[in-house]
Amino acid sequence: MVWGKQPIAIDLFAGAGGFGLGFEMAGFSVPLSVEIDTWACDTLRHNRPDITVIQNDICNFNTESSIKEICIFRPDLIIGGPPCQGFSIAGPAQKDPKDPRNSLFINFAQWIKVLEPKAFVMENVKGLLSRKNSEGFKVVDIIKKTFEDLGYFVEIWLLNAADYGVPQTRERIFIVGNKTGQELGIPRKTHSLELLHLRKSQLSIFDDANITSAITLWEAISDLPELNAREGNEEQSYSLEPQNSYQTWTRGSNPILYNHVAMEHSARLVDRFRQIGWGESSADVPKEHGARRRSGNGELSDKAYDQNNRRLNPYKPSHTIAASFYANFIHPFQHRNLTAREGARIQSFPDHYRFLGKKTVVSHKLLHREERFNEKFLCQYNQIGNAVPPLLAKAIACHLQEKLDLCQQPTEIH
Repeated sequence: MVWGKQPIAIDLFAGAGGFGLGFEMAGFSVPLSVEIDTWACDTLRHNRPDITVIQNDICNFNTESSIKEICIFRPDLIIGGPPCQGFSIAGPAQKDPKDPRNSLFINFAQWIKVLEPKAFVMENVKGLLSRKNSEGFKVVDIIKKTFEDLGYFVEIWLLNAADYGVPQTRERIFIVGNKTGQELGIPRKTHSLELLHLRKSQLSIFDDANITSAITLWEAISDLPELNAREGNEEQSYSLEPQNSYQTWTRGSNPILYNHVAMEHSARLVDRFRQIGWGESSADVPKEHGARRRSGNGELSDKAYDQNNRRLNPYKPSHTIAASFYANFIHPFQHRNLTAREGARIQSFPDHYRFLGKKTVVSHKLLHREERFNEKFLCQYNQIGNAVPPLLAKAIACHLQEKLDLCQQPTEIH
């Protein structure tokens, strides 16, 4: 295998590949990804056919020999986002799921121990900063000490994706370790939420020498074809030319628009959407347009779901795109939820990146109960919402490459 002088990263808990894609944008080679989910692996293989995708549970690689059998070289970096559920669910005292030592984090740390990269980056939710285990110790301190014991200088970065050209206010923490013993500091911000309302800067959003205003939702999606509920196709043509530099970048030379399919809303739900203004949600509609009780013979429900179906303001960055965003947000002007492609734009995936698997699925609990195991995977919306935004990942990768002078070929390990 020949890589030239590109720095090498491997991607664990890769999902649909947003983290790795951002590192590739920054000039890294990412030859290896490990992911358990079938549809996410389908997406990875489709979009990045030259990489090795290991579709398996990372828990199955729990020895030095099993890890080295998959990864025969020493990477410069290891990146990944171990699922955080193990840090937040209450459980029996003898095995506290809030303790990272009982979570998939320990598998990530094991790969660091065996492969000894120059640095690593682990992504997680902001709430991790305040979580404690059953003994009262801060989870993030346990994680930090684990890596320090492996010989790494560890920093914790709290980054907002909107500060790095992503049209979304999305705060995440990145636990970053390096072997130099030097503090690296956070990547330099390229965009400013403060400048957004001033609009003083007219510079290109990709001009590294300057800071410009944050990208708004409408700047991200305004060129996409208008759709009513139940309209759209997995493959279609663009109907407009790109309207700005962000859209020009995300479209590139891609001739086909993927994943732009509207949800199959009922006429009643569409009528409810018409009552919702920017910043409002289903909880704000007149009572006669509210939700009906399930199996309630048309009776109105007395429950208010203020996190569901919030109408996004087009002239601000989007709210955080989460795994369930198909039900979280309404298009700023059209009376429907966002499409998967609109979510991908908000996450800063380029348009050529196609998401495979079903558009949406019912709850995994229901799928398990009905034994529909061939559907119990991450749908398109889940894959998009779970991802690290590629432009944020690119900013991190460029910063690490500069600070750590990463340009050498990896060495084989034995």
